[in-house]
Amino acid sequence: MDKKMLKEILAAHADQLLKGNATSNDYLELLPESDDELGPLLDVAERVQSTIKSISPANKEELKRELLTTAHIRKVEGYVPPDPTRDLFYTLVTIAFVVSLGVLLAVLRQREQPI
Repeated sequence: MDKKMLKEILAAHADQLLKGNATSNDYLELLPESDDELGPLLDVAERVQSTIKSISPANKEELKRELLTTAHIRKVEGYVPPDPTRDLFYTLVTIAFVVSLGVLLAVLRQREQPI
C-alpha cells in the first residue's frame, strides 16, 4: 500500500476515534486488499485510544496557569530562544580559528628547520 494513502487512512481513523465514531472494520471494508498491513495498525490505534485517560479540568487549569506564568517570566526576563543559525556561525568561526592557528604554527615550525 502507498505510504501516503496509509497515512491518510490512519489520520482519518484517528479523527474518528477522537469523535468516538470509528471502528477498524469501517476502514478495512473500504480497502480489503490492505488488510494485512492496515488491520494491525488500526487495532493498535484503537487500543491506544482505549487506554488514554481524559485530563481533569483542575489539571488543565493548573497546566494552563503554569504555562502562562512561565511565558510571562520569560518575557519579563527578556528570554531569547536558542538560535541554531547563530550557534552554527560561532562553531564555524571557532573551527576556522583553530585550523588557521594550526596552519600558522606549522608554517612557523617549517621556517625554523634548516634546509
